[in-house]
Amino acid sequence: MYRLRVVPIFIPPLRERREDIGLLIWHFIQEHNAAHFRKIEKIDPQAMRALLDYAWPGNIRELQNVVEYAFAVGRGTTLRCSELPPEFREQRNAEPQPVQNQPLSAAEESTAIRQALEQSNGMVTLAARSLGMSRATFWRKRKIYGI
Repeated sequence: MYRLRVVPIFIPPLRERREDIGLLIWHFIQEHNAAHFRKIEKIDPQAMRALLDYAWPGNIRELQNVVEYAFAVGRGTTLRCSELPPEFREQRNAEPQPVQNQPLSAAEESTAIRQALEQSNGMVTLAARSLGMSRATFWRKRKIYGI
């Protein structure tokens, strides 16, 4: 292991190398085309846009898993947006902007929490984010207001 550290190589995260995403996707598709029954010949433009816009916190291994997921759940020769994992379909929605930073009255805050939950279809993380608070704070305030 000590020999590997002689000349460190620092590779920027995938989210900073957008030009590599398309090449890597096609590389992983070709690997799966050779090993599986399904053959992907093209990628739907919306699916490619979702793949390019994603933040890639898991880097290249996550990209490889996304391609494998698409092979497992999809059909046909085109990789479609519906064949991507759920986080890609959710990500395409506009990120809710936090409301104002000024303090709200208890009634206003309770109403805001209810509206945020309604707009996010009960997704607590999105609702909390839209109000500019953490999940823990959001949970605590829901408990206070009996929501």
